[in-house]
Amino acid sequence: MIKRPYNICIVEPKGFGHSKAFEEVAEAIDYSLKELGYPTALSVNRVTDDAVNIIFGAHLLPLQDLHDLDPSTIIVNAEPLSATSERTRDRILICLNAGLEIWDYSLANIEILNRIGGRPAKYLQLGFQKELDRIAAAPVRDIDVLFYGSMNERRAEILYGLQARGLVIEHLFDVYGRERDAWIARSKVVLNMHLLESQIFEVVRVFYLLINGVAVVGEVNGPETLIDDRFAQGIVAAPYGDLIDVTEQLVRDAARLEKQRTLARDAIKRYPQVSFTQQLL
Repeated sequence: MIKRPYNICIVEPKGFGHSKAFEEVAEAIDYSLKELGYPTALSVNRVTDDAVNIIFGAHLLPLQDLHDLDPSTIIVNAEPLSATSERTRDRILICLNAGLEIWDYSLANIEILNRIGGRPAKYLQLGFQKELDRIAAAPVRDIDVLFYGSMNERRAEILYGLQARGLVIEHLFDVYGRERDAWIARSKVVLNMHLLESQIFEVVRVFYLLINGVAVVGEVNGPETLIDDRFAQGIVAAPYGDLIDVTEQLVRDAARLEKQRTLARDAIKRYPQVSFTQQLL
């Protein structure tokens, strides 16, 4: 039996490099569909008529292109709906009202979408994909703490606090792919913090780090933070107020760091992406 082909498309408007943040999730879907025997293509700004299109960043499409999407199109939403722009929410609602299938990484988002009505959204879980295990540690890890993402006051307060403890801090913005990976390879710890007070854990960022056995300190503010077991087991969790102390303690404990890197990969390796992708089809 010939299986239907899939085209995994990342929408990247001219001059908007942040769409590259979708790359690792798109690759995980691509590789896992191939494991399941489906023909796939991974593309940028190319929607095709001869495959089921799985679109990342659909909210970045021109409005008419959004309305013209084929009914078979699958939309992957990676935006926190409780803390995103009105424009983004409106574009996602257009997809929902058109009856398009939506895959979402967040149960909190899915609850919002399902309250609105329309076709029920599906839960896109992220797990281990062997092809994404590709960051080799640098011979010398000369960066104590790496953080990448947008900067605001609550994030800056933590980074300044770590710097005041004498740690070597690196902050990256608009750096993706292999260039970002080279910085990860040089870092003892990668820090994950919420941008806003929203308590949705940043799985899109962290799943790739765990696959690569990276020691991650992640902001988890008790039961209010929605986090799956494979992430809770793979990171060193701390509430916002303890991030500085917890991160410093980990950085300064070489034996614990090495153990944490093994725990990180082992935690997600028990959850193959192919199983999660199969559940969506």
